[in-house]
Amino acid sequence: MKNITKIGLSALAGALAMTSANAGSMALSGSIEASYTTGSGYATTGGNPLGMDKELSVTGSGELDNGIAVNYKQTITDALAFNDSEIAFVTDGLGTIALTSAGAPISAIDDVTPTAFEEANALLGSIDDVNGADGDYGIRWTLADVAGSGFTLDTFWTPEHGSGDATADNAASGATYSNKDDAFEIVLKGSTPVEGLDVGIGYARLNSTDTDTTGVAQADYDQDEGTAYATYAIGPAKVGYQKSAVSIGSTNVLHETDYFGISYAVSDNLSVSYSRVDADQTTAGTTVKQNMDGISMSYSMGGLTLNIANNDCNDCSYTSGRNQDWQSMSLAIAF
Repeated sequence: MKNITKIGLSALAGALAMTSANAGSMALSGSIEASYTTGSGYATTGGNPLGMDKELSVTGSGELDNGIAVNYKQTITDALAFNDSEIAFVTDGLGTIALTSAGAPISAIDDVTPTAFEEANALLGSIDDVNGADGDYGIRWTLADVAGSGFTLDTFWTPEHGSGDATADNAASGATYSNKDDAFEIVLKGSTPVEGLDVGIGYARLNSTDTDTTGVAQADYDQDEGTAYATYAIGPAKVGYQKSAVSIGSTNVLHETDYFGISYAVSDNLSVSYSRVDADQTTAGTTVKQNMDGISMSYSMGGLTLNIANNDCNDCSYTSGRNQDWQSMSLAIAF
């Protein structure tokens, strides 16, 4: 597969080298979110509850003289560092081919149950969920309409998962002596003939080698991830259920997670929601559980949005008696 990929990339590079590009455009967009977050329970510490999240994106677009559209994206982090780069070629009928680290297909659907603001685990973050090779640079192919069905096929491959964003030209990224190998993801999602019903399914495989490049034996950490969901919208209400599983090689660990969500649009500006996450971790036949509940609200005032979330967790991090609750309020603006 690697040789085939190299041949395909060489052919693509050769074709593009012989093709000129028409003048394009560049744009800068982003968002700022100021927040106030407090919590109580196990291992909750003090500190300044005020926070600020900032994100900038530089995007560009152009067109080759053969009609293929070319889109570019570069995210700028809070620390003014570059991250999540992407260059995508939008073809007519063959989908979009991108060299990217700007998200992975299965990570994009890790939890699609409806919510007004945040999921039940958003402020706690102690579950092990499907994430694939998110953040790694690789090749992504997306077909927006599979055989006229309205379903989207989204695939991704990277030569080495865990290697992070793209490095400089003519150099390799990631660990030199890592036993991590390639990773592959595939997602199929879309609307069904039943009005308001959307479904999706995804699978990811993260491979590892038996030995690293020094010849030292490594544990088998091959990882399989899968998820499936269904959401149904009727009037101002929307409900959803999702099931995910992550199996980690010879460690004999299986994570299974169930998501439930319901949201209601009170008006064009105000939405409220309730969500729940039940997560199981099974190690060598022994299962431990944790569950999380969340209530959130979102109110928009033109370009400004007020968000409120309250999350609580029982037996957090799969530990009996470890309970926490967090509350957050934020003001967000996009530009």
